[in-house]
Amino acid sequence: MEDFLSSLIEDGYKKNTIDTYRRVLRYFRTFLDLYGYDLTDFDEDKLYGYFSSRYRTEKSFRTAMSAIQHYLKFKGIKRRLKFVPPESGEFQEFRPVKKEEFDALYSQLSRLKSEDLQTALLMIFRLGLSPAEIGKLKVSSYGYFMGIPVLTEKKIKRFIIDNELKERLESIRQEKLPIAPLLNVRPATVKVTFHRIMKQLGFNLTVADFKDNYVAELLKIGLPIDIVVEYSGRSLERVSYINRVLNLRSKAEVIEKKLKKRD
Repeated sequence: MEDFLSSLIEDGYKKNTIDTYRRVLRYFRTFLDLYGYDLTDFDEDKLYGYFSSRYRTEKSFRTAMSAIQHYLKFKGIKRRLKFVPPESGEFQEFRPVKKEEFDALYSQLSRLKSEDLQTALLMIFRLGLSPAEIGKLKVSSYGYFMGIPVLTEKKIKRFIIDNELKERLESIRQEKLPIAPLLNVRPATVKVTFHRIMKQLGFNLTVADFKDNYVAELLKIGLPIDIVVEYSGRSLERVSYINRVLNLRSKAEVIEKKLKKRD
């Protein structure tokens, strides 16, 4: 890295630019070490998500990608990076789903005639599974890990921490063969029903919001961040962000409580 920075000095780059490039490349090195990547083999989507947590404006993000692009070229690596932050935003504000909102959602579920459709929607609300993911599940996907009920199907992994959902899955496992689809409902039907319920209730909630809330539930239980990443389908950056939000709120509540006692 120092050889690269020295070459920038020779090319007449200003000290501020060189200092910025040094910070970017150190952060880049942390990214590579964290995921076990090297300069020739790294996931660009994860790179963009990782850097969008620190470089939040388009200008700063462009500068960071430019620094990495120049460094890769200096190392003889041909790779063209994107210079615009992800539109979806790896660090959109965490939106906790309130108890009264869950109560309203459950009320809507009770009106559905199909129990499989009810269970599918419950999987979205409590596990953050997408309709497409739900469609991939088989009866054999449900089981136990160290005595804990889980759903596992290739990359899909979820601990079952909701009692109602656990009871439903236990019943299905007893009634159906292991190779059968877990639920007899099409993903398209689940998707349409989900959006209809949100429209009826006037909620602006997405599957991603429920996935985030599942992450929060696992963190509140006290599971380590790496386990939460593995069993939530969320990136390390997103889980770390939600963890910070929860801790900050917890600290704020403690401070408020202590100060009020003094008064």
